[in-house]
Amino acid sequence: MSGKMDTRGTSQDAGREGENRATEDGSTDQRAAPTRYLVSELMKGRREVILEHRGQDYRLRITEAGKLILSK
Repeated sequence: MSGKMDTRGTSQDAGREGENRATEDGSTDQRAAPTRYLVSELMKGRREVILEHRGQDYRLRITEAGKLILSK
């Protein structure tokens, strides 16, 4: 995947649960709930995308039944 995902919050995201928050010492609080992404925003109208993680490609696709499949 060539581009990087923009993970900056918008004003409507302010205070949204699931954001990683900085602790007093500036580190990220790993106990915070994970960031939430809408599949429709991630897929951008496509049925299949490639996600790159640690140099490996993973295929995320939506089946005809509307289920998500992640495969290597």
